[in-house]
Amino acid sequence: QQLLAAISFHDSWAYMIYNAKESDLPSIDDTIPQVNGNGKRPLISTAEKKYQVSTDHAEITSDPNNQMWIQGPPPVFINNEAPPLSRSLDALACAIRSCCDHANRRFEGFEQDAVGRSKIDGTSTSPSVTSCAVTANENELCPRNMVLSAFTLLRQSEATNKEDKHHGHHIVISAMDAFLDGGEGGEDDGFTDSQIQSLLSVANTTINHPHLLYQGGPTYHMASNAAILICHLLNGLYAKRDATSGQPLGEMECALFDEVLDTYLAVRKVLNAHRRKVPVFLRCHGLPRPNLICSPYTSSRPFIDLGQTQMCASRGCQAFVLMACSPCVAAERALAAQKAHQQEMEGSPDEDDVHGDLGSCVGETLNGLGDELDMDDDALLSVLGKIVAA
Repeated sequence: QQLLAAISFHDSWAYMIYNAKESDLPSIDDTIPQVNGNGKRPLISTAEKKYQVSTDHAEITSDPNNQMWIQGPPPVFINNEAPPLSRSLDALACAIRSCCDHANRRFEGFEQDAVGRSKIDGTSTSPSVTSCAVTANENELCPRNMVLSAFTLLRQSEATNKEDKHHGHHIVISAMDAFLDGGEGGEDDGFTDSQIQSLLSVANTTINHPHLLYQGGPTYHMASNAAILICHLLNGLYAKRDATSGQPLGEMECALFDEVLDTYLAVRKVLNAHRRKVPVFLRCHGLPRPNLICSPYTSSRPFIDLGQTQMCASRGCQAFVLMACSPCVAAERALAAQKAHQQEMEGSPDEDDVHGDLGSCVGETLNGLGDELDMDDDALLSVLGKIVAA
Protein backbone atom coordinates (compact mmCIF):
# COMPACT_ATOMS: atom_id res chain seq x y z
CA GLN A 1 0.00 0.00 0.00
CA GLN A 2 2.88 2.37 0.73
CA LEU A 3 4.40 1.77 -2.71
CA LEU A 4 1.04 2.21 -4.45
CA ALA A 5 0.43 5.49 -2.60
CA ALA A 6 3.87 6.77 -3.63
CA ILE A 7 3.20 5.76 -7.25
CA SER A 8 -0.20 7.45 -7.14
CA PHE A 9 1.32 10.69 -5.87
CA HIS A 10 4.09 10.62 -8.47
CA ASP A 11 1.51 9.81 -11.18
CA SER A 12 -0.42 12.95 -10.21
CA TRP A 13 2.66 14.93 -11.28
CA ALA A 14 2.70 13.24 -14.70
CA TYR A 15 -1.07 13.76 -14.88
CA MET A 16 -0.50 17.49 -14.36
CA ILE A 17 2.49 17.81 -16.70
CA TYR A 18 0.65 16.13 -19.58
CA ASN A 19 -2.66 17.92 -18.84
CA ALA A 20 -4.36 14.54 -18.27
CA LYS A 21 -3.93 13.59 -21.96
CA GLU A 22 -2.92 9.96 -22.24
CA SER A 23 -2.49 10.40 -25.99
CA ASP A 24 0.46 12.75 -25.35
CA LEU A 25 2.33 10.24 -23.22
CA PRO A 26 5.37 8.50 -24.75
CA SER A 27 4.87 4.89 -25.75
CA ILE A 28 6.47 2.63 -23.14
CA ASP A 29 4.73 -0.70 -23.81
CA ASP A 30 7.87 -2.12 -25.46
CA THR A 31 9.98 -1.14 -22.46
CA ILE A 32 7.52 -1.67 -19.61
CA PRO A 33 4.74 -4.08 -20.65
CA GLN A 34 1.26 -3.62 -19.27
CA VAL A 35 0.36 -5.55 -16.14
CA ASN A 36 -2.05 -8.40 -16.79
CA GLY A 37 -4.48 -9.44 -14.09
CA ASN A 38 -5.51 -12.94 -13.02
CA GLY A 39 -9.22 -12.23 -13.21
CA LYS A 40 -11.28 -9.81 -11.15
CA ARG A 41 -12.24 -10.77 -7.66
CA PRO A 42 -15.61 -9.64 -6.31
CA LEU A 43 -15.80 -6.34 -4.44
CA ILE A 44 -15.96 -7.18 -0.74
CA SER A 45 -15.75 -4.18 1.54
CA THR A 46 -18.34 -1.43 1.85
CA ALA A 47 -15.91 1.13 0.42
CA GLU A 48 -15.15 -1.07 -2.59
CA LYS A 49 -18.83 -1.49 -3.35
CA LYS A 50 -19.51 2.23 -2.92
CA TYR A 51 -16.72 3.46 -5.19
CA GLN A 52 -16.76 0.42 -7.50
CA VAL A 53 -13.01 -0.07 -7.27
CA SER A 54 -10.88 -2.77 -5.69
CA THR A 55 -8.36 -2.04 -2.93
CA ASP A 56 -6.33 -5.18 -3.66
CA HIS A 57 -2.84 -4.24 -4.86
CA ALA A 58 -2.89 -6.78 -7.70
CA GLU A 59 -6.26 -5.48 -8.90
CA ILE A 60 -5.06 -1.86 -8.73
CA THR A 61 -1.93 -2.49 -10.82
CA SER A 62 -3.77 -4.55 -13.45
CA ASP A 63 -6.76 -2.18 -13.78
CA PRO A 64 -6.87 -0.93 -17.42
CA ASN A 65 -7.54 2.60 -16.17
CA ASN A 66 -4.28 2.58 -14.20
CA GLN A 67 -1.88 1.38 -16.89
CA MET A 68 -0.49 4.87 -17.63
CA TRP A 69 -1.26 6.54 -14.32
CA ILE A 70 -3.43 5.74 -11.31
CA GLN A 71 -6.74 7.54 -11.63
CA GLY A 72 -10.37 7.34 -10.54
CA PRO A 73 -11.32 6.83 -6.88
CA PRO A 74 -8.21 6.75 -4.65
CA PRO A 75 -7.82 3.01 -3.94
CA VAL A 76 -5.38 3.33 -1.04
CA PHE A 77 -7.26 6.16 0.65
CA ILE A 78 -10.55 4.24 0.79
CA ASN A 79 -8.82 1.22 2.31
CA ASN A 80 -9.17 1.65 6.08
CA GLU A 81 -6.57 -1.06 6.67
CA ALA A 82 -3.82 0.86 4.86
CA PRO A 83 -1.29 2.92 6.89
CA PRO A 84 -2.56 6.47 7.61
CA LEU A 85 0.44 8.10 5.90
CA SER A 86 -0.18 6.11 2.71
CA ARG A 87 -3.88 6.96 2.76
CA SER A 88 -3.00 10.63 3.22
CA LEU A 89 -0.62 10.61 0.24
CA ASP A 90 -3.20 8.92 -2.00
CA ALA A 91 -5.84 11.45 -0.94
CA LEU A 92 -3.52 14.29 -1.99
CA ALA A 93 -2.90 12.59 -5.33
CA CYS A 94 -6.65 12.40 -5.98
CA ALA A 95 -7.11 16.07 -5.03
CA ILE A 96 -4.31 17.11 -7.42
CA ARG A 97 -5.83 15.11 -10.30
CA SER A 98 -9.23 16.63 -9.63
CA CYS A 99 -7.80 20.17 -9.65
CA CYS A 100 -6.01 19.44 -12.93
CA ASP A 101 -9.28 18.24 -14.48
CA HIS A 102 -10.99 21.45 -13.37
CA ALA A 103 -8.23 23.59 -14.88
CA ASN A 104 -8.36 21.64 -18.15
CA ARG A 105 -12.12 22.18 -18.44
CA ARG A 106 -11.71 25.92 -17.82
CA PHE A 107 -8.99 26.33 -20.42
CA GLU A 108 -10.93 24.27 -22.91
CA GLY A 109 -13.82 26.68 -22.48
CA PHE A 110 -11.48 29.67 -22.85
CA GLU A 111 -10.04 28.34 -26.09
CA GLN A 112 -13.44 27.50 -27.54
CA ASP A 113 -14.80 30.94 -26.68
CA ALA A 114 -11.74 32.59 -28.20
CA VAL A 115 -12.32 30.97 -31.60
CA GLY A 116 -16.10 31.24 -31.48
CA ARG A 117 -16.82 27.54 -31.23
CA SER A 118 -19.72 26.07 -29.32
CA LYS A 119 -18.95 24.00 -26.28
CA ILE A 120 -21.33 21.33 -27.54
CA ASP A 121 -20.06 20.99 -31.09
CA GLY A 122 -18.29 17.73 -30.33
CA THR A 123 -14.83 19.19 -29.78
CA SER A 124 -14.94 18.93 -25.98
CA THR A 125 -13.05 16.06 -24.40
CA SER A 126 -14.96 13.48 -22.37
CA PRO A 127 -14.71 13.65 -18.56
CA SER A 128 -11.78 11.82 -17.04
CA VAL A 129 -12.14 8.76 -14.84
CA THR A 130 -11.19 10.85 -11.81
CA SER A 131 -13.68 13.57 -12.73
CA CYS A 132 -16.50 11.02 -13.00
CA ALA A 133 -15.59 9.51 -9.62
CA VAL A 134 -15.48 12.93 -7.92
CA THR A 135 -18.80 13.97 -9.48
CA ALA A 136 -20.46 10.75 -8.28
CA ASN A 137 -19.09 11.16 -4.74
CA GLU A 138 -18.84 14.94 -4.36
CA ASN A 139 -19.04 15.06 -0.56
CA GLU A 140 -16.28 12.51 -0.02
CA LEU A 141 -13.90 13.09 -2.95
CA CYS A 142 -14.05 16.84 -3.62
CA PRO A 143 -10.52 18.32 -3.45
CA ARG A 144 -11.16 20.41 -0.34
CA ASN A 145 -12.42 17.46 1.71
CA MET A 146 -9.61 15.24 0.43
CA VAL A 147 -7.00 17.71 1.64
CA LEU A 148 -8.69 17.92 5.05
CA SER A 149 -8.75 14.12 5.25
CA ALA A 150 -5.09 13.98 4.21
CA PHE A 151 -4.15 16.38 7.01
CA THR A 152 -6.13 14.38 9.59
CA LEU A 153 -4.45 11.13 8.51
CA LEU A 154 -1.04 12.80 8.63
CA ARG A 155 -1.69 13.94 12.20
CA GLN A 156 -2.66 10.37 13.11
CA SER A 157 0.60 9.06 11.69
CA GLU A 158 2.67 11.72 13.45
CA ALA A 159 0.95 10.95 16.76
CA THR A 160 2.25 7.37 16.44
CA ASN A 161 5.73 8.34 15.24
CA LYS A 162 6.49 11.62 16.96
CA GLU A 163 10.09 11.78 15.73
CA ASP A 164 9.06 11.95 12.06
CA LYS A 165 8.60 15.54 10.86
CA HIS A 166 7.30 14.86 7.31
CA HIS A 167 8.25 18.30 5.97
CA GLY A 168 7.62 17.12 2.42
CA HIS A 169 4.12 15.99 3.32
CA HIS A 170 3.31 19.21 5.15
CA ILE A 171 4.46 21.47 2.30
CA VAL A 172 2.05 19.74 -0.11
CA ILE A 173 -0.87 19.98 2.32
CA SER A 174 -0.16 23.66 3.07
CA ALA A 175 0.03 24.43 -0.64
CA MET A 176 -3.22 22.63 -1.44
CA ASP A 177 -4.89 24.30 1.54
CA ALA A 178 -3.88 27.73 0.19
CA PHE A 179 -4.94 26.87 -3.37
CA LEU A 180 -8.39 25.66 -2.34
CA ASP A 181 -9.13 28.49 0.12
CA GLY A 182 -11.63 30.53 -1.86
CA GLY A 183 -11.34 33.76 0.09
CA GLU A 184 -14.38 35.88 0.81
CA GLY A 185 -12.95 39.24 -0.24
CA GLY A 186 -12.35 42.13 2.12
CA GLU A 187 -9.16 40.53 3.40
CA ASP A 188 -6.19 41.68 1.35
CA ASP A 189 -8.16 41.54 -1.87
CA GLY A 190 -9.53 38.04 -1.37
CA PHE A 191 -6.65 36.43 0.57
CA THR A 192 -7.75 35.17 3.97
CA ASP A 193 -5.44 35.13 6.98
CA SER A 194 -5.23 31.33 6.87
CA GLN A 195 -4.43 31.42 3.15
CA ILE A 196 -1.60 33.91 3.70
CA GLN A 197 -0.22 31.78 6.53
CA SER A 198 -0.31 28.69 4.33
CA LEU A 199 1.47 30.47 1.46
CA LEU A 200 4.20 31.78 3.78
CA SER A 201 4.53 28.32 5.32
CA VAL A 202 5.14 26.79 1.88
CA ALA A 203 7.66 29.48 0.98
CA ASN A 204 9.56 29.29 4.28
CA THR A 205 9.70 25.48 4.16
CA THR A 206 11.08 25.70 0.61
CA ILE A 207 13.71 28.21 1.74
CA ASN A 208 14.75 26.15 4.78
CA HIS A 209 14.58 22.76 3.02
CA PRO A 210 15.33 23.31 -0.69
CA HIS A 211 16.07 19.60 -1.13
CA LEU A 212 12.31 18.97 -0.91
CA LEU A 213 12.02 20.35 -4.44
CA TYR A 214 13.63 17.13 -5.64
CA GLN A 215 11.17 14.77 -3.95
CA GLY A 216 8.81 12.75 -6.13
CA GLY A 217 5.53 14.23 -7.25
CA PRO A 218 4.53 17.84 -7.98
CA THR A 219 6.15 19.46 -4.91
CA TYR A 220 8.35 21.78 -6.99
CA HIS A 221 5.36 22.93 -9.06
CA MET A 222 3.29 23.54 -5.93
CA ALA A 223 6.01 25.70 -4.41
CA SER A 224 6.23 27.69 -7.66
CA ASN A 225 2.46 28.23 -7.76
CA ALA A 226 2.48 29.30 -4.12
CA ALA A 227 5.10 31.89 -5.08
CA ILE A 228 2.81 33.12 -7.88
CA LEU A 229 -0.02 33.58 -5.38
CA ILE A 230 2.39 35.56 -3.21
CA CYS A 231 2.94 37.81 -6.25
CA HIS A 232 -0.82 38.39 -6.46
CA LEU A 233 -0.88 39.19 -2.74
CA LEU A 234 1.97 41.71 -3.09
CA ASN A 235 0.29 43.33 -6.09
CA GLY A 236 -2.95 43.63 -4.12
CA LEU A 237 -1.23 45.32 -1.19
CA TYR A 238 0.73 47.55 -3.57
CA ALA A 239 -2.46 48.63 -5.34
CA LYS A 240 -4.08 49.72 -2.05
CA ARG A 241 -2.01 52.87 -1.79
CA ASP A 242 -3.77 56.15 -2.56
CA ALA A 243 -1.96 57.32 -5.69
CA THR A 244 -3.70 60.73 -5.71
CA SER A 245 -2.82 61.80 -2.18
CA GLY A 246 0.34 59.75 -1.79
CA GLN A 247 -1.06 58.12 1.38
CA PRO A 248 1.03 55.06 2.32
CA LEU A 249 -0.25 51.72 3.57
CA GLY A 250 -1.26 51.32 7.20
CA GLU A 251 1.25 50.15 9.77
CA MET A 252 0.06 46.54 9.82
CA GLU A 253 -0.20 46.40 6.04
CA CYS A 254 3.32 47.81 5.69
CA ALA A 255 4.63 45.14 8.06
CA LEU A 256 2.82 42.43 6.11
CA PHE A 257 4.08 43.81 2.80
CA ASP A 258 7.69 43.85 4.03
CA GLU A 259 7.46 40.34 5.45
CA VAL A 260 5.87 38.89 2.31
CA LEU A 261 8.31 40.73 0.03
CA ASP A 262 11.34 39.41 1.93
CA THR A 263 9.90 35.90 1.71
CA TYR A 264 9.19 36.20 -2.01
CA LEU A 265 12.69 37.45 -2.83
CA ALA A 266 14.24 34.51 -0.98
CA VAL A 267 11.97 31.80 -2.39
CA ARG A 268 12.24 33.27 -5.89
CA LYS A 269 16.01 32.80 -5.81
CA VAL A 270 15.67 29.20 -4.62
CA LEU A 271 13.01 28.28 -7.18
CA ASN A 272 14.67 29.98 -10.14
CA ALA A 273 17.96 28.29 -9.26
CA HIS A 274 16.20 24.92 -9.12
CA ARG A 275 14.40 25.65 -12.40
CA ARG A 276 17.71 25.97 -14.22
CA LYS A 277 18.73 22.49 -13.06
CA VAL A 278 15.75 20.53 -14.41
CA PRO A 279 15.01 19.61 -18.05
CA VAL A 280 13.02 22.14 -20.07
CA PHE A 281 9.92 19.96 -20.26
CA LEU A 282 9.70 19.70 -16.47
CA ARG A 283 10.21 23.36 -15.61
CA CYS A 284 7.54 25.33 -13.83
CA HIS A 285 7.20 29.13 -13.91
CA GLY A 286 10.16 31.45 -14.20
CA LEU A 287 9.34 33.90 -11.42
CA PRO A 288 9.54 37.63 -12.36
CA ARG A 289 11.50 40.24 -10.44
CA PRO A 290 9.63 42.88 -8.35
CA ASN A 291 9.64 46.48 -9.56
CA LEU A 292 11.74 47.91 -6.72
CA ILE A 293 12.99 51.02 -8.52
CA CYS A 294 9.81 52.80 -9.56
CA SER A 295 7.98 54.91 -6.98
CA PRO A 296 4.63 53.39 -5.92
CA TYR A 297 2.96 56.83 -6.15
CA THR A 298 4.14 57.88 -9.62
CA SER A 299 3.63 54.68 -11.61
CA SER A 300 0.56 52.66 -12.54
CA ARG A 301 2.62 49.57 -13.29
CA PRO A 302 2.03 46.52 -11.07
CA PHE A 303 4.62 45.83 -8.44
CA ILE A 304 5.31 42.43 -10.00
CA ASP A 305 4.41 42.19 -13.68
CA LEU A 306 3.08 38.64 -14.05
CA GLY A 307 2.80 39.28 -17.78
CA GLN A 308 6.57 38.70 -17.86
CA THR A 309 6.25 35.25 -16.31
CA GLN A 310 7.71 32.33 -18.23
CA MET A 311 4.75 30.05 -17.70
CA CYS A 312 4.76 26.32 -17.08
CA ALA A 313 3.36 24.06 -19.80
CA SER A 314 0.76 22.64 -17.40
CA ARG A 315 -2.67 24.24 -17.58
CA GLY A 316 -3.13 23.62 -13.89
CA CYS A 317 -0.08 25.78 -13.19
CA GLN A 318 -0.96 28.41 -15.81
CA ALA A 319 -4.26 29.03 -14.03
CA PHE A 320 -2.41 30.60 -11.08
CA VAL A 321 -0.67 33.14 -13.30
CA LEU A 322 -3.81 33.96 -15.30
CA MET A 323 -6.30 34.06 -12.42
CA ALA A 324 -6.80 37.84 -12.79
CA CYS A 325 -7.10 37.76 -16.61
CA SER A 326 -10.24 37.72 -18.72
CA PRO A 327 -11.05 34.43 -20.51
CA CYS A 328 -9.98 35.85 -23.87
CA VAL A 329 -6.65 37.13 -22.54
CA ALA A 330 -6.11 33.86 -20.66
CA ALA A 331 -6.62 31.86 -23.88
CA GLU A 332 -4.21 34.08 -25.81
CA ARG A 333 -1.52 33.93 -23.15
CA ALA A 334 -1.91 30.16 -22.74
CA LEU A 335 -1.48 29.71 -26.50
CA ALA A 336 1.56 32.00 -26.49
CA ALA A 337 3.04 30.07 -23.57
CA GLN A 338 2.54 26.80 -25.45
CA LYS A 339 4.38 28.16 -28.50
CA ALA A 340 7.18 29.57 -26.36
CA HIS A 341 7.50 26.22 -24.57
CA GLN A 342 7.75 24.37 -27.89
CA GLN A 343 10.43 26.76 -29.11
CA GLU A 344 12.35 26.30 -25.87
CA MET A 345 12.10 22.52 -26.26
CA GLU A 346 13.36 22.70 -29.85
CA GLY A 347 16.29 24.81 -28.74
CA SER A 348 17.25 22.40 -25.93
CA PRO A 349 20.13 19.90 -26.26
CA ASP A 350 19.72 16.72 -28.31
CA GLU A 351 17.56 14.01 -26.80
CA ASP A 352 20.52 11.63 -26.82
CA ASP A 353 22.29 13.89 -24.33
CA VAL A 354 20.00 13.18 -21.42
CA HIS A 355 22.14 15.22 -19.04
CA GLY A 356 22.77 18.18 -21.35
CA ASP A 357 19.87 20.26 -20.12
CA LEU A 358 20.96 20.02 -16.50
CA GLY A 359 23.49 22.77 -17.11
CA SER A 360 26.43 20.84 -15.68
CA CYS A 361 29.22 18.55 -16.76
CA VAL A 362 27.52 15.45 -15.33
CA GLY A 363 26.92 14.02 -18.80
CA GLU A 364 30.56 14.38 -19.86
CA THR A 365 31.75 12.84 -16.61
CA LEU A 366 29.47 9.82 -16.95
CA ASN A 367 30.41 9.32 -20.62
CA GLY A 368 34.06 9.27 -19.66
CA LEU A 369 33.63 6.54 -17.06
CA GLY A 370 33.73 3.84 -19.74
CA ASP A 371 37.35 4.69 -20.51
CA GLU A 372 38.41 4.74 -16.87
CA LEU A 373 37.32 1.34 -15.54
CA ASP A 374 40.86 -0.09 -15.31
CA MET A 375 41.93 1.98 -12.34
CA ASP A 376 43.06 1.46 -8.80
CA ASP A 377 40.86 2.37 -5.82
CA ASP A 378 42.31 5.87 -5.39
CA ALA A 379 41.67 6.73 -9.02
CA LEU A 380 38.09 5.46 -8.84
CA LEU A 381 37.46 7.51 -5.71
CA SER A 382 38.80 10.57 -7.55
CA VAL A 383 36.33 9.99 -10.40
CA LEU A 384 33.44 9.59 -7.97
CA GLY A 385 34.51 12.82 -6.28
CA LYS A 386 34.30 14.63 -9.63
CA ILE A 387 30.76 13.33 -10.17
CA VAL A 388 29.64 14.46 -6.72
CA ALA A 389 31.24 17.89 -7.22
CA ALA A 390 29.51 18.29 -10.60
